[in-house]
Amino acid sequence: MDGPPVKRQRTDDVEIVRSSEIWHSDGSVVLQAGCTQFRVHWGVLSLHSSVFRDLQGLPQPVNEPKIEGCPVIELSDSSEDVETILNALYDPSVSGDRSTGTDHCPRLFFAQENLPLSIIASHIRLGRKYELKKILPAVTERLTNDYPFTLEGYDKLTSSAPAYYSYEGYQGSHIDVLTLTRENNLLQLLPCVYYRILLAFTQTELFDGVQRPDGTHVTLSPGDVPFAFWRAPSCCQANWKSRLGGCAPTAPSCAKTVMLASKSRTQFSQELLLEGKIAAFPSISWVLKRSQVCNACKEDARVEIPKGRRKMWDLLPSFFGLPAWAELKNDL
Repeated sequence: MDGPPVKRQRTDDVEIVRSSEIWHSDGSVVLQAGCTQFRVHWGVLSLHSSVFRDLQGLPQPVNEPKIEGCPVIELSDSSEDVETILNALYDPSVSGDRSTGTDHCPRLFFAQENLPLSIIASHIRLGRKYELKKILPAVTERLTNDYPFTLEGYDKLTSSAPAYYSYEGYQGSHIDVLTLTRENNLLQLLPCVYYRILLAFTQTELFDGVQRPDGTHVTLSPGDVPFAFWRAPSCCQANWKSRLGGCAPTAPSCAKTVMLASKSRTQFSQELLLEGKIAAFPSISWVLKRSQVCNACKEDARVEIPKGRRKMWDLLPSFFGLPAWAELKNDL
């Protein structure tokens, strides 16, 4: 993790403004992020952050500038990130989206079903840096709901009516989440983030970039391109074919001739590969609905497909050059 904030005197000649939202007249410390200052309380910071708790205990140099008797702590973070975190500590109804409640009763931050990804990113970045142990698990869980590390979690994600706290997705958000998880060592999320990127975008989109709703573009990093274009798709398809034969197994009591059974399995395989895209974890109902195999083979498939899905899930990290699931941990 990053070290504690550095306390230093400002040397450049820029205009400093006070936050219109977070300036408590009885505050005991002033945080400065960029050109914005926030007057807050040591007690509130120390309650949530061990970094600020330790910083408070350090001797205060006599010649350091103060504002109305309060020490000034300069942070290297953006003013937007700092304001987001302070809102969560002081007024949780502001730290999300007021539109999710009424004018008289805005919904609390942690009770909102979907939050902007930018809000979650701020909490993760500063939550790790300042060791905000009460906030960090809650916001990380939202991403885990969308990018689970268990097959059971993935099945909930793809159910017809998933019910969980999440973030507000948009075109290109999976790639932004990939950057966020990499930068903050949320390694447990990476396999599913990669996989959902492969399902969401064509190779052309991944190569040229994806346009966000605000008109900006997001692209994969150079190191991620090989996995998206060549290695992951080929490994995933090859393993699906080897693990389940690329189609439903032929039962001993199969009602079709060898030729017809072979043709049915070929068509079955094409359905699974989704015309060039990867369907590594299709549900049994999805598979059987699209297959033309006989009833005896379908009953066999009901036994074999779950085994294949489990094996494919266990292998998922390896498709992207990552360690096994058991070795992937989030640095919280």
